[in-house]
Amino acid sequence: MKIIICGIGRVGLSIASYLSKQENQITIIDSSPHLVKRVSDSFDIAGIVGHASQPDILRKAGAEDADIIIAVTDFDEVNMVACQVAHSVFGINRKIARIRNKEYRDPAWSNLFSKNHMPIDIIISPEEEIADAIIKRMSVPGTTNDISFANDHLHVSGLIIDKTNVICGESIKNIYYVNKDLEFSIVLLLRNGNILNIDDTTVIEPGDEIHILCPKSIIMILLERLGGKTNIYTGNIILCGGGVIGEAISRKIQKHETLANQDLIIIEQDLHRARELNRFIKGALILNGSALDYEVLKEARADKCSVFVSIMNSNENNILSSMLAKKMGAQYSIALSTNKLYGQLLPDRFIDAIVNPETITVSRILHNLRRGHIRSIHSVRDTRVEFIEAEVSENCGIINIPFEEISLHKNIAILAIYRPENKEIIFPKPHTVIKPHDQVVIMANNVAVKEVEKLFSFSINLF
Repeated sequence: MKIIICGIGRVGLSIASYLSKQENQITIIDSSPHLVKRVSDSFDIAGIVGHASQPDILRKAGAEDADIIIAVTDFDEVNMVACQVAHSVFGINRKIARIRNKEYRDPAWSNLFSKNHMPIDIIISPEEEIADAIIKRMSVPGTTNDISFANDHLHVSGLIIDKTNVICGESIKNIYYVNKDLEFSIVLLLRNGNILNIDDTTVIEPGDEIHILCPKSIIMILLERLGGKTNIYTGNIILCGGGVIGEAISRKIQKHETLANQDLIIIEQDLHRARELNRFIKGALILNGSALDYEVLKEARADKCSVFVSIMNSNENNILSSMLAKKMGAQYSIALSTNKLYGQLLPDRFIDAIVNPETITVSRILHNLRRGHIRSIHSVRDTRVEFIEAEVSENCGIINIPFEEISLHKNIAILAIYRPENKEIIFPKPHTVIKPHDQVVIMANNVAVKEVEKLFSFSINLF
């Protein structure tokens, strides 16, 4: 497929990096000559210097025969105009734009992006996506990651193991035996930041991060047995940063069936913004001050905090404030950070979870690029590992074949099957067969995506 990517910030760069590995023809557009040259040389893709909203620049990028345009510049208006020009002038079939300003997404103007006006097929709102991801983490406390599949019937949750954890030093086989009344699977183990090949003899060590697949109905029971923090809904919730993301999280908390029962405290350093939040967010305590000030955290009762979330505009401030709150006694801390190096802090429990806004945005865009039978896709650990949910078609090449007879690529694993007709969850065994309309959860590394395509006999690339 021929794809034009407008804007080579971190998100555009990540998308270009991923799609260039999938045998697509990529052209990037950016106003920075230095960025264009660096990215073009790094990924061996075409690059055009200029403004993505200008027709002549889009023509130079090959818009006349392009299949998709992805507009992720730093400016909403440029992204919108680029998609409009792509549609009206060049007839590009599929248009994806990142739009941050919530005013453009107000339901009152829902017709704005219709085909008759400004035709954008997919609108990505990073702030809303990030807020949803953080609420998910807060809803399953003690986890580093939580991904839902099969209409929320199945979850994959990440858990850091420390030396006091009940399963530390135990083999995976023994963990299954002790919890044989629960159906679950340990599907991924990260040790020192590296993916470890696991089997029943693998022993869990301090600092390991395991990812567990299980039905939603038992997730809290299982996490508690495995040493997760599940009883943290007794203190207050602190949000550091009252920007667009902080406001979105606040509103979602107040509508949440469990989180809404806790006191909400928002720390905002800008006095004008703090006063605005005091008017907008009813029932919350707004503190004007720095989240790095011990006295401010003390006033916010960080020592009694059940969940501490830092979503300010600085990676370092988010990390430091979360570490300080954790040291003061916060039970569960979440920090927003685009710096992937800070993930090394997780095994030592200085911070419980780090949310990378770029990874969330990229995952969302990649999901919308996939058509046909793909229901969802989630990239974890810098897109090295992907969890894919697919609906099995009637002409799929592996239906009605026992699992033990299916030959899988070494970097692909079918983890679970959800059968919608009777809401049955199946963890595959040698005799298990996949049926048409099953929803299948797959784990694959990013180089095996093409093999997944071949396995299920449909294109998960673009169309």
